[in-house]
Amino acid sequence: MKKIIIILSILPLLFLCSFKIKAKPYVLLSSGTISTDATKRMERVFVAGQRINYALVAPDGFKKPGVRLQISKQDDKTSNWGYSIIQTRDIYLDLSQKAYRDYLYLQRPGRYYIQFFYLSNKDYPFARSEFWVQ
Repeated sequence: MKKIIIILSILPLLFLCSFKIKAKPYVLLSSGTISTDATKRMERVFVAGQRINYALVAPDGFKKPGVRLQISKQDDKTSNWGYSIIQTRDIYLDLSQKAYRDYLYLQRPGRYYIQFFYLSNKDYPFARSEFWVQ
């Protein structure tokens, strides 16, 4: 009887511990160049007109090559629940790479969001970050 109880208690633990936790894609923002040590100096506040470097990093690789970048601004004066889309861009990624780097310039102060969607599922962003421009 003790063996059965021990086996029944160990089996769920083995089952739960055997799953690998997937690393989700994330966005890094910086005013300088983005390198391997960029996580130590990730920035969230930028000056208007300053170059904002960003990197979309997928530790497990990208699922699909087609990605949509969307920059939106939160503002109480807009009719779309306080959000206005500033920029949208479709990007085709190299699936052998685990990161995509680019930059943007924003001239107006405010609270911004950078989001990435797969072109096959444009309803839910798979990576998102929030930042401010002063």
